[in-house]
Amino acid sequence: MVVAGAVALVVGETTGRLDDTARALGIRPHPESAASDTALLARVATQQGVLLSLAQAAATRHPPTADVLTSVIAAATAQLKAVGGVAPQGAGPDVGATPAAAMTALSEAFRDAADKRAGDAVKAVSPDLVRVLASMSAGLAQLATVTKAAA
Repeated sequence: MVVAGAVALVVGETTGRLDDTARALGIRPHPESAASDTALLARVATQQGVLLSLAQAAATRHPPTADVLTSVIAAATAQLKAVGGVAPQGAGPDVGATPAAAMTALSEAFRDAADKRAGDAVKAVSPDLVRVLASMSAGLAQLATVTKAAA
């Protein structure tokens, strides 16, 4: 039985039907991530962490923005988790001297990130990653609109 399984795997591999052969033997194959998707995901997680840090810094430094930014921070946190990132630690970046400047800077950052995620979705190999990145792009565009309206 073991020999037959090994022969089937070799034959399957040489004919390009390894997954089908593995399934026939009761093995559940799982796709490996493309190296480009892995690198893309790491870059997206880092950039999303910066966005979250920027929103948190604005809420901390400009308390009048906290009401609006509570939902923005929640959405940015959910997006960060979706790409496997972790919340940044430490002091946030400079966000502007006034609440309006901070919200304008956030709006621009979210708009830029939305455009980048749309481009990343086109570059991704995995259909699941494409969907996540396209969804992130739409969500980031919405956050850009919300923060711009509050500026």
